Amino acid sequence: MLDGSLEVFSMEDSLPDIRLEVGWQHALPVWRRPIFDSESLWALYREDEKFVFTFTSALLGPRPYKCLRIDESFRAGEMVLSRKALRPYGAVCPLEYPADELLITNYLACHGLGVEVHGCGIIDRETGGHLFLGHSGAGKSTTTRLWQSLRHAEILSDDRIILRLHDGELWMYGTPWHGEAALASPNKAKLNRIFILRHGDENRVSAMSASHAVGQLFARSFPPFHSAAGLERTVEFLHAVVEAVPCYEFRFLPDVGAIQTVLKFHD
Repeated sequence: MLDGSLEVFSMEDSLPDIRLEVGWQHALPVWRRPIFDSESLWALYREDEKFVFTFTSALLGPRPYKCLRIDESFRAGEMVLSRKALRPYGAVCPLEYPADELLITNYLACHGLGVEVHGCGIIDRETGGHLFLGHSGAGKSTTTRLWQSLRHAEILSDDRIILRLHDGELWMYGTPWHGEAALASPNKAKLNRIFILRHGDENRVSAMSASHAVGQLFARSFPPFHSAAGLERTVEFLHAVVEAVPCYEFRFLPDVGAIQTVLKFHD
């Protein structure tokens, strides 16, 4: 069963990239000594040759309410749900956030296929795809609202976008993991450049060197910090990104002039 935020992203595929079985257990044990702890919703452990993600919630008590056992390639695994913790809540979605995001981002990093970035992705009817990256508070939601209201643009996500390369071209994909505007689309768009958002006293676009761009992209990405190999592949992918498209710093004011600056800008 998928919840509403994931249903629009679903599709039938006889050859999925990741196979996941779902089962139930009366109660789940408490694991010790994580190899990585998010200090909020999940922690990561090793068990034999597999990774184990455990998910907890203050509302459900100290024990995990579900756990994900997945092989090192992130291609096959099992999600186990706690009957004791989840019984009062009726139907549940095994892939409820953050499990879905962890599966996808770790799979992409493990195989060097892409990276999730912190940004808003916009498809303008006339000019195509535009990607604006930024930390929390950098202006992603403001940018999203401007483009949506003034250009009737399609929003792939107002917070998190996946980047992938196909035949040397950079594409962005919408994700279900939206921000405060709650905007998400399963569509995709080709990119010719990337903008790093910063608040400013005027609308101004500035070029960035390739090395600086890689650092700025990495700072606004979601790499698997628990995996040295995954981190290395993420950095390699970001180097390929800046070789495929230029990156720019975009200092902007929250008005129509910001959109006009982007539309009139030429590399």
